[in-house]
Amino acid sequence: MNSLLRRLTGATMVAAALSMGAAQSLEEINDPAPGDWPQHGRDAAATRYSPLSEINTDNVSNLQLTWARDLGFQQAHQGTPTAYDGILYVSHQTGIAAYDGATGDELWSYSSEADPDWPVSNSAVRGGPIVYDGKVIFSVRWGDTVAVDRLTGEEVWSTLTTQPELNEGISTQPILADGKVIIGPAGADAGGAPGKIHALDAEDGELLWTFDIVPLSPDDPAYDTWTNPPSWEDGIGGASAWNAGAYDPVTRTVVYGTGQPTPWDRLDHRRSNEGEPTDDLYTASFVAMDVDTGALKWYHQVVPADEWDMDQHIIPIFADVEVDGEDRRVALLPTTSGWFLVMDAESGEMLRYHQMAADVTVHLGYDEDGRAIVSQEARDAMQAGEPYRMCPGLRWAHIAPGAFSPDTGLIYRPNQDGCVFFEGLSIPDDWEPGQRAWDAIISDRDDDHWYEDRLGALTAIDPDTGEVVWEFGHQYGHDTGPVVTGGNLVFTASADRRLRAFDATTGDELWSQVLTAGSRAGTITYTVDGKQYVATMVGMGNPGTGAIPDYNPNADITPPVPGNVALFVYSLP
Repeated sequence: MNSLLRRLTGATMVAAALSMGAAQSLEEINDPAPGDWPQHGRDAAATRYSPLSEINTDNVSNLQLTWARDLGFQQAHQGTPTAYDGILYVSHQTGIAAYDGATGDELWSYSSEADPDWPVSNSAVRGGPIVYDGKVIFSVRWGDTVAVDRLTGEEVWSTLTTQPELNEGISTQPILADGKVIIGPAGADAGGAPGKIHALDAEDGELLWTFDIVPLSPDDPAYDTWTNPPSWEDGIGGASAWNAGAYDPVTRTVVYGTGQPTPWDRLDHRRSNEGEPTDDLYTASFVAMDVDTGALKWYHQVVPADEWDMDQHIIPIFADVEVDGEDRRVALLPTTSGWFLVMDAESGEMLRYHQMAADVTVHLGYDEDGRAIVSQEARDAMQAGEPYRMCPGLRWAHIAPGAFSPDTGLIYRPNQDGCVFFEGLSIPDDWEPGQRAWDAIISDRDDDHWYEDRLGALTAIDPDTGEVVWEFGHQYGHDTGPVVTGGNLVFTASADRRLRAFDATTGDELWSQVLTAGSRAGTITYTVDGKQYVATMVGMGNPGTGAIPDYNPNADITPPVPGNVALFVYSLP
């Protein structure tokens, strides 16, 4: 059997279908009922905006803990709960669990029986489960995308969309776009697999289309943008779309960010002084696809021939924004290289670009044609095998999603500043597909790494002007997904183990609550029987062990507190 795609259906599909709740229309997924949060970004456009206003700036100071659950395992959980019809759905290490949204009682739990020691993405859960048409749809790290009955947890279908022989896995939950489940496998770093984005039928898991991020045929116009071109059967490619994307139902466009080319020094531009490096499309880019066919609509390459692991893994947001006095449907794209882009959602025209990181030393800006300007000094250092001061360092825009409010017109973006010294290492000459496809030394320098005022922040940005309207900054990492509400509030957790509520317009901190551990997860809001709740998650391993720092060790602060993954839910008395 071809390991790339395997579908499991049968008697369970028929039995589970009998117990499903009322079907949701696509309109209900694109623009959910106010009290529901049916996928990672809440709506298809991934705005993380909720119109709920029972909890607002006048009464948020009265918010109190309603219930909490320790989920019994420890990891840097980077996911978001989802909610539908009073039930919360939460990803865990091997599957998913359902809880009563008002009481926290567990209703059911599902665990995959696949290999729990799969090498890809075994330390994090990202994204959020999809609730659609009586099913909960989610992915597990060894490559299966699964649908279960939302009321019983009984399996309906399961589809494998990864190549185990290349150490591919899944590091995020899928999104839903016009009845299609969209998922991008991870693992180019781990095995050299060429990146892909798959669309599955939400009803039965059947593969509908695949977009090849790395061109597989000379007929693809991107093929000639690679040196040589590479030999795809040898596993050269990279560009995994390993974080969640977003879907715009207005223009029927799916957008995902992509990773760097791999394996690093097997590509001819690595440590070679023979001419200019090739672009290697569509690596380190954002790619926009037609939802019906998967055909490329437009792309924007942030870092051509990326040599610094600048995966553009940031989750896009689609929104209506005024640009030059005209209402435009746009894709809001923060980059890991320190910029914030405003693109026309239909055409991909760059309407605005704003520098958001305090310093940029690799991606220096854009020329008059909208092409990225990459530092030659940075390239020379990489070709010589020398450390280079990379700013921002892993990474300004970060993994967590942002939020956009149609009320304020602002995007609320978690981010982390500072620089690292980056040195790319050679891949062994006997490297083969399926083996680790990149290596680097990433080090801090106390005299030139940390900015005085803050390491992490939640920043409110005007997309048209790039103005920072307000910012909450501190010396802890800030890599957690916020929610912005009709009550003019922004809720976000942080690595300093606090959940906070801010005035969405002014940035005034109105309420905070100490949690049991640091957080890298997302916060949501939902209702049960008309009552509004706010839910967030915590969970960290030992701080300071990852490439992205959890705190500034030079500041006089307590290190982040590790602890089990746990779910906390708040409401008004």
